[in-house]
Amino acid sequence: MDSGRVGRAGFGMTIESLPLDHYFSRTGTAFLTSDPKLLRAGYAETVITPPVGFNIAGPEHPSRPATDIADDLLGRVLLLQTGDVRAAIVTLDVWGVSGHLVSSVADRVSAAADVDPALVWVGVSGNASSPPLWEDKGDDNAAGYDAYAAYVPQQIGGAAALAAARLEDAELGFATALLPDLATSVHGRAVDIDETISLMVVDGVSGPIARVIGFGCPGSVAGVDPPVWTADYPGYACWALSQASGGAGCLFIRGPANDVRPFDWYGGNPSPGHADRAPADVQALGWLLATQAGVAAQGVLLRRNIEIKPLPAEDAPAELGAVRALAVGDGLFESFSAPLPAGFNLALRDLAPDRTVFACANLSGAPFSQSSAVTDAVALVARYRAR
Repeated sequence: MDSGRVGRAGFGMTIESLPLDHYFSRTGTAFLTSDPKLLRAGYAETVITPPVGFNIAGPEHPSRPATDIADDLLGRVLLLQTGDVRAAIVTLDVWGVSGHLVSSVADRVSAAADVDPALVWVGVSGNASSPPLWEDKGDDNAAGYDAYAAYVPQQIGGAAALAAARLEDAELGFATALLPDLATSVHGRAVDIDETISLMVVDGVSGPIARVIGFGCPGSVAGVDPPVWTADYPGYACWALSQASGGAGCLFIRGPANDVRPFDWYGGNPSPGHADRAPADVQALGWLLATQAGVAAQGVLLRRNIEIKPLPAEDAPAELGAVRALAVGDGLFESFSAPLPAGFNLALRDLAPDRTVFACANLSGAPFSQSSAVTDAVALVARYRAR
């Protein structure tokens, strides 16, 4: 599959292709017939990089005009269908998105690909070199972005239509891996954070379709200078894993990470590593993430009989903000508009031990200076799960 990905070939790195022995099924069961009750899947992506000259915003650095494009920001759509139930997993290479934009994306995907809006799940990569899609029109950062913010949902709708046209018999499975010591709590190495990588593998009759990665670390490796558009380490990780997976699409979901930073960039560290924040530092974190995810993908047990259903979002604790939740087989996709700490994701996993959790928090785009209001993540998750 040609994902249309461009702009990363100059990094000068390669990954050894993963040994996918056969694409009909790694469970040993070939796709003999097309059963309408079994899984079908399709993937497409679209470039959403703003023009050079538009302001780069984010959680850390001052707003500044972009002077170049290091690599494109993408919007990605993975369609999954069993029987007459069709869902869409959408990710954007941005720091955050407003509730209005989430609704607009859901409406466009619904119209373009015949998906119930309640089954459109939207997440972000947490890219810190971002167009300010979380801002309202009246905010300074949003100046000049009105037309762009209106056009992005149309682009995603177009990708959804293409993904629908590409639907084919498919199967999926889940795995987890660990990426230790590549991120840290803002309070230091002694504080536990969520170092789990969540992975969903989707393969079809024609070959690999998509890989979905969840990891709780902001995409904030790139520095302020030069001021260029970049998808940061999540974009590089997706590119590398796609190359290693025979051209499969790749979606990155930033987990709850309000109190997490890349590498050893905790407060007061006198000698942080990767201090140059150069492209090589972006590549280093992305490369390691892709490698761990690629290894985990090799052992995934794939299935075609997958149940897809929306999960209730009403009556969620107010501390979570707006909530969207979707169950896909043994996977849970949950998004929260509020900034949440890494401990929240750890508690989510602990209370759903038989599920692979893909949680995305801080869709509202809160900056690093705004700490989470959550004081007891375990109690908050217990209230959320008990609804």
